[in-house]
Amino acid sequence: MKKTILVLIIMAVLTGITLADHGISPVPETQGIVTSTTIDAVGNFASTSEIQWRITDDPDGLPGIPPLEIEFASIYESVYTEDTASNGNGLILYDKELDVETSGQISGQWNIEALKELAFVGIDGARVTSSDTIFVDGAATPYLTEDVVICPFASDASFIFPAYCNRAEAGSTIDMTVANVRTTSTDRFVMPSGDHAVELNHDILVTELIDDLPSMGTASAYMEVLVQEGRGVFMIDGIGGGEIGINQIENDPLMERIEFSEETTVTGDITTFEKLMHYESILTGGSGIIET
Repeated sequence: MKKTILVLIIMAVLTGITLADHGISPVPETQGIVTSTTIDAVGNFASTSEIQWRITDDPDGLPGIPPLEIEFASIYESVYTEDTASNGNGLILYDKELDVETSGQISGQWNIEALKELAFVGIDGARVTSSDTIFVDGAATPYLTEDVVICPFASDASFIFPAYCNRAEAGSTIDMTVANVRTTSTDRFVMPSGDHAVELNHDILVTELIDDLPSMGTASAYMEVLVQEGRGVFMIDGIGGGEIGINQIENDPLMERIEFSEETTVTGDITTFEKLMHYESILTGGSGIIET
């Protein structure tokens, strides 16, 4: 009996109801990496991509972390991987574009952007497997809002940009004898200022190869998010007599923790399987000060 599966899922995780990430500024010397791959063949193939990225503004640099400085220090880590291979001969159509940009990016631009399109028909039962993962993790101690946000009114709403430790990961996997698949992975965390959201996206679309010939096999996709935020409530000594010095900030305790996970798997003759996953984090709220 023929089994046809149609699945459409759209998921968004937005943090920042009160507080959120400000991202990190680029180092003075920036780089760009661009690759483009096209395969049109009958045979066996394999393709892998991987980038691991760590960046900090802590005065002790990456070798000195952990710990972060008590204030005005942050670190971000991002990983993107793709691994695609067939276990035998088949008809192969494969296109992959990967663009990595280490300079500061604003809304609508990306530090990591990957687009993959794959069509495959196995010969004598050959299968193709393909997996994609994108991950971003940011942690920071408190900053003065005016030091990380361009908007001149931001300090009125939030004098202190609170501490945080947030991470998001998304990805997908297929294992198929007949496949017509497109994936897109993007993230942004290196930015000229905190006016723009830290963002991560991963989308997968599995459709029929041609009319009445569905993709055949298994497809799955997942997303995991962990949010840990302060509230910008600090103990400050001597606030009434003059300017607030950096050594007067004593504490910004954990005020919010959110854990989220979701995974979807479909197996059979797949007409449509689409999952859109989005995470973003941006400052939208206020902070408080306790005077002692």
